[in-house]
Amino acid sequence: MNEVIPPNNGVRTREEREAVLARLKSEGGAWISMPPDYTTFSRDSVLMKLDKVNAAVLAETDADVNEVAEAHEKSVAFANSSFDFYEGKKDLGRSIERAFVVPMRSTRNDYDEMMQGNGYASESTPFVPLCDPVRFGVPSEIRMRTMYGLPPTVLDTYLKSSDDKETGALVLSPVYTDMIRDIRTDKESMAQRIRLMEVGAYILEKTAQFAHLQLGAKVIGLGATLPKITHFGQALRSMNGMENLTTTTGHGGTVYMIVETARKIMEETSIESHGRIGVIGGAGSIGWSSTVTALDMIPDHKLMSFDINKTRLYGKIDTEKVGDRVSVADSAAEVLRSTNIILTAITGRIDLDDEEYKDLDLTNKVIIDDSQPGCFDAAQVEARGGKLVWVVGEDNSDSKFITRDGYYTDGVPYNYGNNSGLYGHFSEFACGQEAAVIARSGEYDKAITAEVEPRNVRVISGLFRAAGVGVAPFQAFGRPVEIR
Repeated sequence: MNEVIPPNNGVRTREEREAVLARLKSEGGAWISMPPDYTTFSRDSVLMKLDKVNAAVLAETDADVNEVAEAHEKSVAFANSSFDFYEGKKDLGRSIERAFVVPMRSTRNDYDEMMQGNGYASESTPFVPLCDPVRFGVPSEIRMRTMYGLPPTVLDTYLKSSDDKETGALVLSPVYTDMIRDIRTDKESMAQRIRLMEVGAYILEKTAQFAHLQLGAKVIGLGATLPKITHFGQALRSMNGMENLTTTTGHGGTVYMIVETARKIMEETSIESHGRIGVIGGAGSIGWSSTVTALDMIPDHKLMSFDINKTRLYGKIDTEKVGDRVSVADSAAEVLRSTNIILTAITGRIDLDDEEYKDLDLTNKVIIDDSQPGCFDAAQVEARGGKLVWVVGEDNSDSKFITRDGYYTDGVPYNYGNNSGLYGHFSEFACGQEAAVIARSGEYDKAITAEVEPRNVRVISGLFRAAGVGVAPFQAFGRPVEIR
C-alpha cells in the first residue's frame, strides 16, 4: 500500500497561515488588542484561545485532523498544569534548592527568522504544539497572543539527584520581548515608561513568589535579559517576603564558559588564532570581564577590542594597565577582519549585509556570541565562510544534577526549542549552571548581584570545575556546529 504524503510534506503554506491569522483577527478582542493584557493570568482565557485556534486550524488548513486533536489536547494539558502549579493545586513532590528563571524570547514577528534557522519561535511549541507555525499554520502573532495570560510556571525540572541541594526547576517568567514596543510606543512618554515598569514589576513579583515561596527555591538564577530587567536581581530581593532569597546573574559562569569555549577552539580545531583574540562589546560588563579573564587564562595572547563607547573602553584598559595586551579597534568590522576567534556580548544586532561589511571573508573564523538576543544572523555568518557558536556548558557531574528531566517532553530534556535552543541532552546555558553550582555548594555569598567582575569569574570557575561542568559540543540555534 502506497504511503500518503501530506501536501508540502505536512508544512503549512503561507496562504494557510494568513487565513488562520485573518480568521482570528476578525474576532477582535485578545487577537488585536494593543497593548495586549500582560498581567491578567487567566486559565479560562487561555483555554478559550486554544479552542479558537483549534477551530481556525481545522477550518483554514489541510492539517491532519488527528494531529490537530492531539496537539490541542497537549496544549490544553500544559495550560491546566501551569495554572495548577501557580494556584498551588499541584507540586513537584519535593522542595527544590534553585530555580533557573527565564523570560520568553520569542516574539510575534519571528516566524521568518525561524524558517531561516534563527529566531526563537520553536521555544514554546513543545508546550503549546497546537501553535506550531510549520505543522498547523499558526502565525507567530497568534501563537504569542495565545500564550499571553499564562502565569509563572514550571517548564522542566532538575530532580535526578537524591541530594536536596542539587534539585531545581526551570521556571518561566511571563516577561515577553514584545512588551517594550507594545507598551512604550512613545519613548518620550513618562506615563508609558511608568506603565512598562509597573507591568514588569508585577510579573516579576509573581514569578519570585512562585519560585521562592511556592516551589521553595533558595537560589534564583536569572536567564537571558532578566539580570538587566531586575537590576542584577535587586528588584526581586527587595520585594516583600524575599528576605531569604539569593539571586545570581549567571554572568560569572557565562564569562568563564566564553573563555573556555575559545580555549577549546584553539586546542581541538584547526582554527589559528595567530596570538590574538577579538572582542566586540569590550566595554560592557561581560565583554570586559571576558577580556580580563582571557588575559589570565590565555596568557600568550593579545586582544583586539571594539565598543561603541570607546572612552569607557580606554578607561578600563588604563585602569587595569593592560594596554600592552589590549588594542582598541575602530569598528566591529575591523575586529572581524583582523582576528579569527571573536567574542561578542552586545545588546544590538550586526547586519553583515551592511556596506561596512562588504566583501567580508569569515573563512576559518569563529564567532562566540553571548549577545541577548544574538547579534549575528547564522546564515549571514555561514554564507561568508564563518562559524557561529553559542556559550553552552555541559553537565559532566555523576548525578547529572544540571540535566533537565523532560517534565513535559516525554523524558527528553526540554532544549529551549529545536531552532532556538540547545543541542545535546546534557547541555545547559552557563547562566543556569551558575545557579546550580552555587545552590549545590551552599555558598550563597558567591552569588553575583552586580556587574560581573574578573574576581567573580575566578570564584565561579572553581565551582564549575568542582561540579564537573565543561564546554558542551559546539552549537548554536539547537544545531551542532562542526569546526574542523
